[in-house]
Amino acid sequence: MMTADRRSVLKALGSATLLGGVATAGARLQGSGNERASGRLRKRGHSVLSNPPGEYTEADVRPDGGYGVVGSYFGRGGSFLVDLDEPTNPTEVHQVPSSPDTRNADVAFDPRDGLYYRTQEPNNRDGVGGVEVIDYGYESGSPEDPEIVAAIDAGHTHNVSAHPDPETPTLYAVNGGFGSSEPGLDVVDVSDPASPTVLGEFGPAGACHDVVIDGERDLAHAAYIGGGLDGYVVLDTSDPAAPTEVGRYAYANEPNYRDVPLGEVAFENCHYANYDPERGLAYVGDEVATGKPGGKHVFDIGYDEGSPSDPVPIGFTLSPNAEVQEDLPTERLDWTGHNFDAIPRESTTLLVSADYHEGAVLYDVGDPTDPVSVNQYRTDDEAGTIAEDAGPGFAGLDAPMTWGMAYNATRDLAFAVDMVTGAYTFTATSEDG
Repeated sequence: MMTADRRSVLKALGSATLLGGVATAGARLQGSGNERASGRLRKRGHSVLSNPPGEYTEADVRPDGGYGVVGSYFGRGGSFLVDLDEPTNPTEVHQVPSSPDTRNADVAFDPRDGLYYRTQEPNNRDGVGGVEVIDYGYESGSPEDPEIVAAIDAGHTHNVSAHPDPETPTLYAVNGGFGSSEPGLDVVDVSDPASPTVLGEFGPAGACHDVVIDGERDLAHAAYIGGGLDGYVVLDTSDPAAPTEVGRYAYANEPNYRDVPLGEVAFENCHYANYDPERGLAYVGDEVATGKPGGKHVFDIGYDEGSPSDPVPIGFTLSPNAEVQEDLPTERLDWTGHNFDAIPRESTTLLVSADYHEGAVLYDVGDPTDPVSVNQYRTDDEAGTIAEDAGPGFAGLDAPMTWGMAYNATRDLAFAVDMVTGAYTFTATSEDG
């Protein structure tokens, strides 16, 4: 168990090695003692942004790497556009505030310049659901003077993903509700961003928590977290307007984290799924807030014997300091993983991850049967100078608490968001030093 006092001690002793490696770069980087794996996260820049009441959440990077966008949870934060032209100095360009009744947990760029989307979830009975379309240069808005040009009636929406092909402007919104028994995705035609059209509901029934689109392989990777389906689902998006299920790996008959010793493979609360752009692999994360934390799975979907129609789990890892989490505000979600992205390298593949109280964590998945954490950065820069206003949902929240992570191959840049301390830019190398 980790108490608030112990976390404070670890923060104060940032120069100490947590994982058996040597801490460097401001005494914030921790390395792995694993002899096979290597890799290092290098912080390039940081910004607290405008720091409104509430918390920051998700991160996305525009395809050309020029801008990042950040969401928020509770408060009046809304969404934030961040100029990444100089990675050492990420700069807020605009904030589109929200009502305190509605949160905007997820944000996603459209592949067409000048547009992004933000999800809507009600914080109370006065809040609204759906997705808003933000024009920041596509037609009527600008980066400094954006406009909300449309609101998509998609109900309670926690996450959203845009198809990466600008010739087929399509948006996928998850149904969000943990008890939902409806099809998991709303598919929206956004050819006219100011007048989007909901095409219908697609995917298997259940609570789809998140979806990521692989435009090169015409696949969608979906994480279902309840409503009768807990598990990883692969969908065919060769017709972007009508995705169909190809295969799934249901967790129903697998051990959950309560059933096994800490560190052994388990399956529960499938939360996020992403893909390897160069290998037939998918990476699937479980989010377990209390008790033994959820880990990350590596699935073979074409690497060896697996396929999109028959995903096969072949690897598993926990966050580097994983231990049992008590059901207390100061311990919930401490060591479970959150969102991540793959970084192909010549000699290996890296996974850069937003791992809540671990901060930003780098994993070596060159051997997909043995993924291992190799480096991390505690995203608590300027934490001591930030006013404590955690909002109604996260009492006791303290940094590091990294929520969002997105990698941009064009700029070779990772963009991370800590709920308390804001936006970070990183580069990742496959070698130590």
